Amino acid sequence: MDRAAGRSLWSAMARRNVFDPPERTREARWYVARDGRSALLEVRALPAGSDLKRIFVAAMLERIDAGWQLGEFSSRGGSVFFTRGAERCMVGIEAADPGQPVGYGAAHLVDSPTRPCR
Repeated sequence: MDRAAGRSLWSAMARRNVFDPPERTREARWYVARDGRSALLEVRALPAGSDLKRIFVAAMLERIDAGWQLGEFSSRGGSVFFTRGAERCMVGIEAADPGQPVGYGAAHLVDSPTRPCR
């Protein structure tokens, strides 16, 4: 295949949208800290339009100043892991309120013996 054909093929390919959790948004987000077993340690509601990248970096610095060792992190995933001795925690920016149950698929729309539909 020649170069011109290769370029036109590349430009015709669908491009994937890149989701960036720490990007500013018009929707509310939550700062969430979880322990090594995913139990909630801290939750802060972040108003729409917050500078999520600044909050993410500030959270990293707070933990480092508190004696935690920085582990793997992903600005694209909006999360960072820390260790301190045998303890492990994760700090992240989340789109869903961690205090609310998540209804995956349509399971939350059907009757069940313990929770009838309304």
